[in-house]
Amino acid sequence: MISLVVISAFILLAVIVRSFVQYKRNGDFGIRAASLSAPMIEILPGTLFVITFCLAFGVIVMGYLGKVPLLFIASLPFQVLGLAVGTCGILVTILSQIQMGDSWRIGVDQKETTTLITHGIYARSRNPIYFGILLFWVGLCLTFPHLLLWACALICWICIELIVRKIEEPYLIKVHGDTFDKYVSETNRYIPKI
Repeated sequence: MISLVVISAFILLAVIVRSFVQYKRNGDFGIRAASLSAPMIEILPGTLFVITFCLAFGVIVMGYLGKVPLLFIASLPFQVLGLAVGTCGILVTILSQIQMGDSWRIGVDQKETTTLITHGIYARSRNPIYFGILLFWVGLCLTFPHLLLWACALICWICIELIVRKIEEPYLIKVHGDTFDKYVSETNRYIPKI
């Protein structure tokens, strides 16, 4: 049941609640889906990213219904470790979203200009939201040991890499130029500098 709580908490807090907070502040949910006329590199990673979360949720529900056999039953220490890591991931994600403020978006609108956030946790990591998502997936997979869940985590991370390297960073270079280049030279892409 812990894995169902972890994934539900992530979806509720980091996606649904955050979107409504953004709407309340700006009259806009902050969701920027790629148009169907966009290049495939802008459509495919975002689509697969969402699918991995939906599939993971479905696998977990089916597992609790006894329809999906686990590799092994996670012991209580594994469950507690997974809950702790997953919760840390959710908290890092939410803190990062809060510190991003009005610049927070899901997806990139190439015609839009947002402020480059370099303070708080962003002074240590250029993508702390994605670092939080990595922690979330590791925690989730520890609480629910199934190969399909690990496959979802791997596919999600490949999608994040494509989104960051092929969509977000080129956009930020175009919009913020030398300021972003300097930020890149001083800050890790994911894992926060201590």
